[in-house]
Amino acid sequence: GHRPENKPQIHEEIFSLIYGTQGGFTHSDVYNMPIYLRRFYIKKLIDYKKQEEEQIKKSQSKGSIKR
Repeated sequence: GHRPENKPQIHEEIFSLIYGTQGGFTHSDVYNMPIYLRRFYIKKLIDYKKQEEEQIKKSQSKGSIKR
C-alpha cells in the first residue's frame, strides 16, 4: 500500500484530477492509476489551464479600449 507520509500528496493529486477534469476521473480511477500516469495527467491539466489563462488574457487585452 501507500506509505502514510505520502497520503496527503496522493489525495491532493486525486482531488486535483477529479476537480480539474470536472469529474472526468473517479476517485478509484485516480487512486488505482499508476503514479507515472497520474503525474502525466496532472502535468497535462496544468499545461491546459495555463494555455487557457493565456487565451483569456489575450482576448481581454484585445477587447479593452485604452484611453
